[in-house]
Amino acid sequence: MNHKAAPGLLHEFFTRAARTWPHRVAVDVPPSRLRPARHRTTYAELDRQSNALARRLMSFVTGECIVAILLPRTSAHLYAAQIGVMKAGAAYTCFDLAFPDERLRDTIDDARPMALLTDAAGRARGLAAGFPANRIIDVIDALHAHGAADPAPRPAWLAPASLAYVIYTSGTTGRPKGVMIEHRGISNLVQSDHETFCLTPDDRVVQGSSAAYDSSIEEAWLAFAAGAAIVVMDEDAARLGPDIVGWLRDERVTVFCPPPTLLRATGCEDPARELPELKLLYVGGEALPQDVADRWATSCALVNGYGPTECSVTVTRERIAAGKPVTIGTPVPNVQAWIVDDDLQPVDDGAQGELVLGGIALARGYWNQPDLTAQRFPHHPTLGRIYRTGDIAQRDSDGALLYFGRGDAQVKLRGYRVELGAIESALIACDGVRAAACAVQNGDGRQTLVAFIVPEAMVPVPAAVALQDALRATLPEYMIPARIATIETLPTSLSGKLDRTALPLLNGTAPSSAGVDAAPTNSRWRARGRART
Repeated sequence: MNHKAAPGLLHEFFTRAARTWPHRVAVDVPPSRLRPARHRTTYAELDRQSNALARRLMSFVTGECIVAILLPRTSAHLYAAQIGVMKAGAAYTCFDLAFPDERLRDTIDDARPMALLTDAAGRARGLAAGFPANRIIDVIDALHAHGAADPAPRPAWLAPASLAYVIYTSGTTGRPKGVMIEHRGISNLVQSDHETFCLTPDDRVVQGSSAAYDSSIEEAWLAFAAGAAIVVMDEDAARLGPDIVGWLRDERVTVFCPPPTLLRATGCEDPARELPELKLLYVGGEALPQDVADRWATSCALVNGYGPTECSVTVTRERIAAGKPVTIGTPVPNVQAWIVDDDLQPVDDGAQGELVLGGIALARGYWNQPDLTAQRFPHHPTLGRIYRTGDIAQRDSDGALLYFGRGDAQVKLRGYRVELGAIESALIACDGVRAAACAVQNGDGRQTLVAFIVPEAMVPVPAAVALQDALRATLPEYMIPARIATIETLPTSLSGKLDRTALPLLNGTAPSSAGVDAAPTNSRWRARGRART
């Protein structure tokens, strides 16, 4: 295993690129329905903006702390703010504009940021959330006031072990939990990405993830470390579905990092012909289905990455070959991975168990939650400090890791352990099915296994009974969904991952011979989509 020392600070990758390629485009925001003009920002200009914001923050940041950012992705100011916060010696946490006011308030209450970098619209939301007016900084005003700012002096406390950013994820109790990532952890990944993928200033990297999710960080720094251009995918582009292929082609994208759900939604049958300039497809965030892998692996370098937010975005990866089993590969440098049993003891190769991780990538823990930190980041007597992923995995004979989904996606149903991902993969293999999702729902006082399919276009919708019969060829009876419904699109989170909690509720428990069983009953779903009857 390669154990190179990781670079010190994340923003140093950017400052080196800005010195080397000052006139190259750093951020390219294509025109859209709301913005008819394209907007490009060079590395030199982004460096100037980040220096100005770092200067503005110096009176607020006197030691390690959090600075919040509430800015749209469709402006280079978002990236200037992130880099400026780190230059000032603080860690940033980003809020998504789509977050409801309640979540914004809860996160601000928990993070207690020293300042909020935002714009006029964000200022109003910050005030409504109870943020002190004297600590809200309008980035436009700050850039005007510090127009030609020299680089701020490096803070005395800033070191590789300092916090770089905090990502808030939803806990099972609904209380947000802030994952604290240090510079050395994320810098280790960025350095490894740079050496592995060999991107150049000529590359164009899609930035499609919300800034509130850690996937956006690897997307952005794939570009920044190489002097390449970030090509911002706004919400309009993300909703294009199959038409996203045309957008990628028109923007001459060379690097795309989608979750598999979004990749499948493109419906692209011939990626090599449709996207001739795409050279790296770097997927992650959820399991990569075999059929999607086989379709795309022949058109470009298809890399499957895996990693929880608590371990600096990506910790294992593998280049996928068409026709070969999909794995999540082996750890990046300076990261270790073990498969353990319920007693946290390593199992033999070939046995399934919980995947636990160790090394430089591990987060410091959860902001203001020491008990949860101790639970999820225990000190193992022989392995050292580890992170318990809660994911089920297995090491194959070549040393690569096979991923079997989250432990909580392996539900217990009438005494049987059911892998929802395995059912979904089997459904997708059926004729006429483009995508699928499964869940266990409570109806009429009992648990029922249900499934939803997105049918292929221009072909007859498969009947539920036919799908159930097809599943019986490969799955045991207890893994056959009692009800199967068709649905227009699968619900996804802001990061593009499948959101099983947002699937509609189906009434009743009896099997059906139709393509759909019952209308959804939860009002949340009716506001977002529908299952067809």
